[in-house]
Amino acid sequence: MKRILLIFSMLMVMVFFTSCKEKDDYKLSIVSPSGAPAIAIADLAYNYSEEYEFNINKTPEVLSASFIANEADVIIAPINMGATMYNKTGNYVLASMVTWGNLYFASRMTGFSLDSMTGKNLVFFGQNTINQYIVESVLAYNNVAYASIDYLSDTNLTKNELLGNESAIVLIAEPALSVCKTKYPEIEEISVQELYSGMTGSGSYPQAGCFIRKSTIEEHKSVVNTFISKLEKSVKKVNDDTKTIASYAEELAMGGTAVVLENAIPNCNIAYKSAIDSKSQIEALFANALSYCGGALPNEEFYYSK
Repeated sequence: MKRILLIFSMLMVMVFFTSCKEKDDYKLSIVSPSGAPAIAIADLAYNYSEEYEFNINKTPEVLSASFIANEADVIIAPINMGATMYNKTGNYVLASMVTWGNLYFASRMTGFSLDSMTGKNLVFFGQNTINQYIVESVLAYNNVAYASIDYLSDTNLTKNELLGNESAIVLIAEPALSVCKTKYPEIEEISVQELYSGMTGSGSYPQAGCFIRKSTIEEHKSVVNTFISKLEKSVKKVNDDTKTIASYAEELAMGGTAVVLENAIPNCNIAYKSAIDSKSQIEALFANALSYCGGALPNEEFYYSK
């Protein structure tokens, strides 16, 4: 009887330690820029703030530094930045795409059109990113003979230019465009996504994705896979319950009031698509723009599958 009790006790101890070993309480750190990518994770940031550590509204410089430092577990960033950094270091792989183009040419000029850009100085953002390739390609395809392009660091600066200069022609992203329209409803815009679709015959282009540190996957795979599942649900909720997400985004200071954001979100092109399922569109995008992704297409290991 004592022997049976001893064996039972040992089995219980083994079960206890096995369950402890399987339970992983690792807290992922997540870095994201402002705008549409931040809105894509608004449900996560609002409802899982104790489970994950969020650093939102970061500049392109901070995102790039995060890749180089190899410290953040998850980075939401432009696809070309993630691909370039992967080709350089191999430290981060793509889990999914979350945004598919939210760029607009905009001006307060009456009757603004592509022809309005002829001979004009344009104020854009996103130099050396896929944004630059996209906008310059569609302008060339449409034979727009602009005078010059000044590149600012982000859309918040082009937003200020649009608000401060009634003759300015800028590149701006949602939701910043909708914020500007609350002050100047007469602002007219041209969808870069529609121009891209007309140029390529395809839908919109992959813009921002979710990149995960390889070492984190190796050490905390179950935590990573749980996060990816929650990310997919978070992105889906953006489109299924826009009003709630807009209220979350306002409270988290993601770029506007709930009313403005609710109107802007449908134009942000936020949608979840796994890395594997996005591969063909990513490679099609980079086919003629290898210089924007580090000089070569990322290899198969770039596309993470849980």
